[in-house]
Amino acid sequence: MDLDEFGNPIGTVYSEDGCPAELMCIPKETFNEMMIGADMEYNPATQTIEPAGDAEVLVDFTKDLLFLDFWTLLSFSIPLTIMAVYGLSIYAGFKWIQRRLS
Repeated sequence: MDLDEFGNPIGTVYSEDGCPAELMCIPKETFNEMMIGADMEYNPATQTIEPAGDAEVLVDFTKDLLFLDFWTLLSFSIPLTIMAVYGLSIYAGFKWIQRRLS
């Protein structure tokens, strides 16, 4: 089917401004960019806007984690290393006290 710039069938009647007053008309490309930016997708079969599925979000998150740059990884690794050493020190202290008391 042939569509106009707003994604409606060619021949759709608009007011003199190009869009009915009760609607907000934007070009289809702009609409798709807005949906992608909000992790939403238009499903033409059901004619509804659907959020991204759990599996798709998980794949996107994994891809983002795998392709982080060096400085981002460094900014995450230093604080996480400090917290891990702190947590393991507390654990080792509890184990040392358990061995001394048993």
